[in-house]
Amino acid sequence: MMMQNDRGKPPPDSQFVFLKDVRPGIKNLHIIFIVLEVGKPTHTKDGHDVRSCKVADKTGSMNVSVWDEAGNVIQPGDICKFMRGYASLWKGGLTLYTGKIGEILKIGEFCFNFTEIPNFSEPNPELWKMEGSQRKSPTEGGDPNQKGESPLGPGTPGQNVRPQLATVPQGNGQIYNQQRAQSRLPLGGSQRSIMNGSSNAGISSGVMARGGRGGIRR
Repeated sequence: MMMQNDRGKPPPDSQFVFLKDVRPGIKNLHIIFIVLEVGKPTHTKDGHDVRSCKVADKTGSMNVSVWDEAGNVIQPGDICKFMRGYASLWKGGLTLYTGKIGEILKIGEFCFNFTEIPNFSEPNPELWKMEGSQRKSPTEGGDPNQKGESPLGPGTPGQNVRPQLATVPQGNGQIYNQQRAQSRLPLGGSQRSIMNGSSNAGISSGVMARGGRGGIRR
């Protein structure tokens, strides 16, 4: 399951893509994003807790499915590397999953250019017809350790797109594997800045910035 173990050396920057380049069925995805919202857990029949987290980069926003302990430690404002995951359709929109081999690595906090628009997880009429052949969402049952691949088969055009990365601060590179108290940062608007834990609406640059400590917040 993701965020539990260090899977080895992170992929080179040239292999990371933006959210706008994600397509259903693409495997082995590497993305850098900032966490905007962490949803309430949904309990599966197999005893797992699943949360939907909203994340964003400078090209838009998307939902990430986060399982069990990882959902207790991930926080709004965390800047993360999503590695070796895949994208799939849910309710006509895109969702990111880590599957069996993926992980999410925290690399910083609060200082990151982003926009929430467009939201690639919102229903897309062009994607509705593709969803019929897809398995049900993991929140309806199943094991988070299932195969880390999309049921849609081979990747679609756009899989090999490798745009230039946005510059992000280098954090402590700590894998999410510690419990910490969950706090909610006030979020609102399509773009915003969070400074010292307060929301400042109207910041068009979509930059989150805060000085202070790094690492896992306790």
